[in-house]
Parts: sequence; C-alpha cells; structure tokens
Amino acid sequence: MNEKFTHQKIKGVPHKTMLPAGTALVLEGGGTRGFYSAGVFEAFMDAGIMFPYIAAVSAGAANALTYVAGQKGRNRQIVEFYVGDKRYVSKRNMLRNKSLFGYDFIFRTVPKKHIFWDSEIFESTDIRLLTGVTDCATGEPCWFEKSDLAPEFTPTIASCSVPLLSQMVEIGGREFLDGGLSSPIPIEKSVADGNNFHVIVLTRNAGYSQEPFRYKRIVKFFYNKYPRLVDAILNRHEIYNRQLKLCEQLERDKKAIIIRPQIPLTVGRSTSDTAKLLALYDEGHAEGAQALRLLENFL
Repeated sequence: MNEKFTHQKIKGVPHKTMLPAGTALVLEGGGTRGFYSAGVFEAFMDAGIMFPYIAAVSAGAANALTYVAGQKGRNRQIVEFYVGDKRYVSKRNMLRNKSLFGYDFIFRTVPKKHIFWDSEIFESTDIRLLTGVTDCATGEPCWFEKSDLAPEFTPTIASCSVPLLSQMVEIGGREFLDGGLSSPIPIEKSVADGNNFHVIVLTRNAGYSQEPFRYKRIVKFFYNKYPRLVDAILNRHEIYNRQLKLCEQLERDKKAIIIRPQIPLTVGRSTSDTAKLLALYDEGHAEGAQALRLLENFL
C-alpha cells in the first residue's frame, strides 16, 4: 500500500470491550444519510465498545468499515474533505461511469492515497460482520462475511449500488445490487442468526414509512431480463415497512434500542453539502452517546 497519504494517518485503536454474545448491531443504508450512522459509531469508539455481530447494508456497511478498524474521526474526515468532491457523488459520474457514486474513488482511491484505512485492526477485530447484497437473478438477499471484503471491497460496493443509478457488480459469476432492496433494515437476518438483543441504527426520522416505487415502467424496461430483481424493487416498500415494524416491536419488548435522527432531516441519499452532512454526523455522535446510557441499563 502507498504510505504517502494526503492526510495524517489516524491509526486504529483496538476496542476495549466486546459486548456479550447475542448482542447485534443492525445498520440501515441511505446513501450519504448514512453519515448519521458514522457519527453514532464515533460515540461507540469513544466508549471503546464493539459488537460481536454486525449486519449491515449499503451505506451502513460502508461506514462500518471505519468503526471496525477503530479509527475515530476517519469518517468525519471523509465528509469534510471528500463527499463534496465530484468524484465522490455527482451527475458527472453518471455520464462517465454510469454510476452516481464514484465507487472506485470512494473504496479504492481514498483509502489507498488520501485517508489511511487500518486494515490490521479491521482484520484482527474478532467479530462477525455481514454485508448484505441483492442477487439480481433471484431478487433475494445474499450475505458476505468480513473476510470477503478487503482489500477491494467489492461486496461493499455491490451493497451500495443503487438500481438505475449504478451498474450491477459481478462477484463469482453472479450479479448483485443494493443490499437495501431485499433487506433494507437487516433485523430479520439478525434475529434468524440467534441474536437476542439488537442496537438498530436507522437513517430516517420516527414516523417515516416507505412509499411504493413510482417509476415502475422504467424499472421494468431497464431490468427486463431480471424479473425477480424488478419484483424486489417494486416490493421494497413492503419489506422496509415490515422490518421497521419488527424493529419497533422489539424495542417495545425491550429487546432492542433504536437510534435514529431526532432532528428533521434536510439531506437525501445523494446530498453532498458538507455543512449539512457534518451537522448530521455530529447529531449521530451526540445521539449515539445518549443511546449508550440506555444500552448500559439493558446489558
């Protein structure tokens, strides 16, 4: 790896406390809204805690890479210096690379040339990290393990690849897209894997519910060779609302803590406004710290 970085290295710090087995961290995506989750992770790193199990999709999976590597402040540097860069997210990327987000820049150029990513701490952190993607042939979720990710992060890129705004990602002869299509809040996966307490980080305000996808004809035309993928896209709102309902039921049953933005959101999936995203990040940091006090009571 190139040892000359644009920014001073933030070395990863091993996490002091591993939470009890059966405690899971469940992460929603949301494009650049996901920097709220990155702020929450900052609070977790302040406390030195790590979860034995993390299930994540899309931006949740991307931002968790820094958390697992124990690098406080790294994701904030990404917001401060690179999200406003047209190579990160822009219409120009669509014209040049057929993707709104510049995944090669985000996952390869930035960690190799600009902001050091501590692969040693990431690899030595003994947890189960699941990154969800959607199989374009079946429309079903598929899960990649932590050992599948580095150094090229191809499953993470697939998990972040939004339909119509990104190209499919091929892994092992199969084609994948956004994990948030088939498992937008991967709580069902966490429950199925036997976890009994969940910390769920959402990137929407309370009261939000997913509406049906409006551009049915475009999706059916664009993905006419992938009928099950089309079904997954058109049924996503039902899956999202079902999984959100399960999260809220688990919270009522005192089997989960939900962390989500308390201030009304002013950012969307592809917002690149640095000031707005830094404010969202800092909100996540503060609300993550508040949630830690609840977590101490539960555990």
